Amino acid sequence: MIVPSDADLRALPKVELHVHLGGTIEPGTVAELAHRRGVDLRTVLPNGYPNRYQGFAAFLASWFPVNGLVQTPEDVELIAAAFARRQVEHRVRYTETLVTAGTFLKSGMEPRAMWGALRRGLESGLPDAEIRVVVDVIRDEGPDAAREVMRLVVDADAPIVGLGLTGVEGAIDESEFTFLRSESGRLGMGLTIHAGEMGTPENVRAALDVLGADRIGHGIASVRDPELVARLAREHIPLEVCPTSNVLVGLAPSLEQHPIIDLWRAGVNVTVHSDDPAMFRTTITDELANAVRLLDLDTQGLAELERCAARAAFAPAGVRERLVAEIDDWVADRSS
Repeated sequence: MIVPSDADLRALPKVELHVHLGGTIEPGTVAELAHRRGVDLRTVLPNGYPNRYQGFAAFLASWFPVNGLVQTPEDVELIAAAFARRQVEHRVRYTETLVTAGTFLKSGMEPRAMWGALRRGLESGLPDAEIRVVVDVIRDEGPDAAREVMRLVVDADAPIVGLGLTGVEGAIDESEFTFLRSESGRLGMGLTIHAGEMGTPENVRAALDVLGADRIGHGIASVRDPELVARLAREHIPLEVCPTSNVLVGLAPSLEQHPIIDLWRAGVNVTVHSDDPAMFRTTITDELANAVRLLDLDTQGLAELERCAARAAFAPAGVRERLVAEIDDWVADRSS
């Protein structure tokens, strides 16, 4: 068994499908945004991002103030370009970033200007890093707010490939958001639903059966229901798993006790991502290193993990095939 080295992990062509743009804002960029707004940084991040959050509410207590500083198209372009640079640095060849557009628009930003700024910032990573967008809406804000964001997606000048639902599971019943499935189908986009993160296996079932999700964001609560785990494996439903995130908000006691281990052993279609990397002080390379250790992966196992992500992308078939071919080439280069 050949264990991938640090150099291998850096060189591996990566695919990331679950990374919130609003969670990629590094402390230095937060300081720049605070300066632009004339806000005392200590009122937003008094001690920087914490090493661990005392529950999900504590995480949101950092997330919303930081994202509240993003108030102009120039701010959107700033954070998008910084994110693009980071993806290039970690050789993430293809990314789908979750953009909670409704949060940015609360400042009164003109939607077309926001979309254009987002596109320009993300495109600054080309040709090394292709970054597309999944527009997500927050359950807690209700279906009417979600419908308003959907109206803005139709003519958006941005590389949008999917729709998503995030927020506190159980805040509003999944049946109130069935229009997300019909809208994603009408627009030819994928649908990913945060489920089984803070919630229960039933939330995962509802995401699949009520909302028709193509992918499940997190999904780690599924491990508590053997029948659901068997279904996930049988139907090859992709889970977007974010180990460090789950540990640092208290959803798993440690990486060594993270549900990804049992899900992987059960044959579930696991993919690995960084979620909110700045806020959790992690990177996609770190998360893949964690996966190598936790899942006892050799080079072939790591490559297959990334192939799973490539195949689960909402990109056109030709893009998915190219990504798989790049991963295959990486394996071949290591063997030569």
